[in-house]
Amino acid sequence: MKKKKIAGHHPAWKIGSMVLSLLMILGLGSCGGGNSDPNSLKLEVKPELGDLGKFMTIENKEAVISLSEFSDEGKPCIKIASTLQVKVKEDVASDWGFELDVVILDENMNELTDFGYYDIEDRYDYSVHYLTVGDYRAVMDESDSKEKWDGKASAMWDMMREKGKYIALKPRSSSSKFVPYKGAANSESSEEIDESDEVVAEEVVANSGNEDWDKILDEYDAYCTKLVAYAKKVQAGDMSAMTEYTSLLESAQSLQEKLENAGANLSAAQAARLNKIAAKMANAMW
Repeated sequence: MKKKKIAGHHPAWKIGSMVLSLLMILGLGSCGGGNSDPNSLKLEVKPELGDLGKFMTIENKEAVISLSEFSDEGKPCIKIASTLQVKVKEDVASDWGFELDVVILDENMNELTDFGYYDIEDRYDYSVHYLTVGDYRAVMDESDSKEKWDGKASAMWDMMREKGKYIALKPRSSSSKFVPYKGAANSESSEEIDESDEVVAEEVVANSGNEDWDKILDEYDAYCTKLVAYAKKVQAGDMSAMTEYTSLLESAQSLQEKLENAGANLSAAQAARLNKIAAKMANAMW
């Protein structure tokens, strides 16, 4: 049975992945500056959101795109990943969803290439996609075989690292409409409603939270405080921070397991606290 998404509440495993992603980005940043790392691309964010900009802001001043290799059934593959913090200021509905196309620009704002997209996990009320007020993550997560990557794609990556300065973000569909979200669609919608999904959603909303989450949020908060201190050292060029990286990574992996095993039910207060901590962590890299 598929559970409904609750706006602004990210599944535990995604929050855990966010910890690991941030550590990876900070670790890459500590190896040099700008685009000196061949597996990392840092660009200044230039939002071009159009009507969506009335409802949403991109909180990051810079975007870091990381390149990594992995094996899938014995075949070498390439993964491109990046995360941005997004703030929704007013409930918003869309006919096409909330995906942001990426265009890489040089220092003179000339277009170099379009490159991938970020996806913002939304909700769907059987007629429109929508987001409610709160903090969200825009995620780029793309992969392909290394065989396909070598050649044109690899050359494009090198070109972006050499000449890229800005990353323009715009709605993926030029025909998308963004309007204030006024609530659920009429119950006589032509699409059939899965009643079992409704029950799950009601249970999650009504749940009062659990003690496991209180304890883990305390640990999560303490960990993020350490992470912020680490980020400041990295950004200041303090190479001694590298000695802390392994310990922080091990703690992140342990914390991720706890986040995954705590269960998906949070009270409203716990969800608000989780989002606040996640925002503090995301802001640490900038």
